[in-house]
Amino acid sequence: MITLPPVCDRSAAAALYPELTESLGPAPLVIDAGRVERIGQAMLQVLVSAARSEAGILVQNPSAAFTAALTLTGLDHAVMEGIAA
Repeated sequence: MITLPPVCDRSAAAALYPELTESLGPAPLVIDAGRVERIGQAMLQVLVSAARSEAGILVQNPSAAFTAALTLTGLDHAVMEGIAA
């Protein structure tokens, strides 16, 4: 499982990218988005890319800010297809 930080800006995306790519495999990668207070374009791009990988991702605990950003950008279906409450 990967836990997203409260501020998901370009720096956070760059720091998370290597761990995320190494963690992708035959099973969906679980991503905890419960602490996200702000998310930027770079992190959204990383998440969309991960969601389109072989097994995709499974988002747990999406915060209101996380969900709002995905809805605002129209990426909610691309990232949130696998949602765990």
